[in-house]
Amino acid sequence: MSSSSNRARQRILKRKIDAIPAILRSSRPGIHYTATICATLSAKPQMPFDPEEIADRIRSTLRTAVAAAVREQDPIDLPAARDACARHLRTPHRISHRQQSIEVTASVHLDLADSDRRAVEDLLAAMRTQATTDALAAQRAVAFADQLAHPAALLTRWLQQPDADVARPPGERELESLARRLREYPKDRDEPLELQLLYLLREFLAEFPKEEQKLLLIRLLAGGMRAARKPRHADRVEALAAPLADGHAENTTGVTS
Repeated sequence: MSSSSNRARQRILKRKIDAIPAILRSSRPGIHYTATICATLSAKPQMPFDPEEIADRIRSTLRTAVAAAVREQDPIDLPAARDACARHLRTPHRISHRQQSIEVTASVHLDLADSDRRAVEDLLAAMRTQATTDALAAQRAVAFADQLAHPAALLTRWLQQPDADVARPPGERELESLARRLREYPKDRDEPLELQLLYLLREFLAEFPKEEQKLLLIRLLAGGMRAARKPRHADRVEALAAPLADGHAENTTGVTS
């Protein structure tokens, strides 16, 4: 076989694997990636060889490899899908042809067609709208639970009902049980840690309805702040508890008298 015929076969093979087009499914139904795969042979195939047959095998192998890389990738995050392709093609692929093994390396350019890009934009807009709706609904639910997380608030809401029988209100235990369940309503775990701690502190204090119990807990909190070398915060906490302490002292004096 002449060298000119050999060079012609090499040119045909290179031309057929130099820019391999592919349409690839993404994790979002109806949205596809477009890819151009560039393959390179690590060594020339041994003669004789059929460039059309080898090119078909290379195209099929690389399209399958790239399709597997992006099948679970979200087109919303195109850079991540490109990284997945690069990782998948980093290892050379071996193609069997007439008792010889041909090693192929490849690179890929991954993108979205205009129609698929518009579909991603529409999807993002719908997700933002839904997220806003969900966030508002969650905020309303949390606010409602917070509003009724005290037995007195529950009783007030019950009295506002048109069919409320004022002569037969709910019992104290029933109201306290329901209020406790409302205090346990799950808060948004994406909120700042400080806000979540405030919710927990509020629930904890609500477990101690008596004034002397609350006063003791507040004093313990102030003591902890002083131990943490935050005296200004401790003073402010004690100032908030001052009316409670005064009332407790008056009640104690009245009982003693």
